[in-house]
Amino acid sequence: MGGARVFARTLLFFYGFPWVYVTYVKGDEQQQAAPPAPIIVCNHLGFAETLYLLADSGCCFISKGANRSLPFIGRVIEVIQCVQVFRRPDSDSTAGGGDGDKKADAPPSATQIVLDRAKDPPNTWPPLATFPEGTTTNGRALIDFRTGAFRAGTAVQPVVVKMPFSPIHGYDPTFTCGNIFHCVLGLMTQPMNHMHVTHLPIYTPTPAEQADPRLYADNVQKKMAEAMGVETLHLSYVDKMQYEPSNVLREKGRKMLMEENGGVAPDEPVFTEDLFGRPIGGCGGGRRKKEV
Repeated sequence: MGGARVFARTLLFFYGFPWVYVTYVKGDEQQQAAPPAPIIVCNHLGFAETLYLLADSGCCFISKGANRSLPFIGRVIEVIQCVQVFRRPDSDSTAGGGDGDKKADAPPSATQIVLDRAKDPPNTWPPLATFPEGTTTNGRALIDFRTGAFRAGTAVQPVVVKMPFSPIHGYDPTFTCGNIFHCVLGLMTQPMNHMHVTHLPIYTPTPAEQADPRLYADNVQKKMAEAMGVETLHLSYVDKMQYEPSNVLREKGRKMLMEENGGVAPDEPVFTEDLFGRPIGGCGGGRRKKEV
């Protein structure tokens, strides 16, 4: 694990992050005296924050099952003891997606593994870093949180990440839709990339939140959104699929949205601002906004 942490920090350097600006927000005395939370929840901008979390805390992650077959990356996923998950659009059971089809002879689900690790004695496993949005965004909002990381009813460590860049001549370091190789090339050819990380106080759930993972997830989402200075949106990775470069993914996303909307294609989203908050003329209200 030590080698993986050094390797992750080295990669961050070559991707143009020689410094990471880190802030720790202290909680009350009781929170500061509490043991480290077994689960870290973080907003998801791309792959740079995963490298930071691995380098800083030696985290393992919830990873898509398909990633295990990738050259080199699959081996790293195995070494750092990541939890494998197969995404299902109709499931809200994991931090980053669904569990896959349940069979009598199937191995433990991702949700069950998360629950077991959360309740094991401290230091039994590396900290488990999860991205409850279930997909990457540009950091201008937080979309719906999946409930898997919150079902154990144990404390979580919220971490928020921002990657500011110049809207005039800078390259956007977030990886939302597009080609991963173009993103890597853009990061490595930009002289300096910036990452600001804020570790919020450990969030200990109330009895009501322990009994209701959806309430717990929503309240942590609001805390993180407040720290980032952004709003929350009632959207998921399915909504983002219509912007993917692949025709296959766009069509898959359209079918999923129709299933969610009773078989009817929903209205196209309408945007009032561009990526940098500048107003776009002639636009109405956006779709499916959730009140903070």
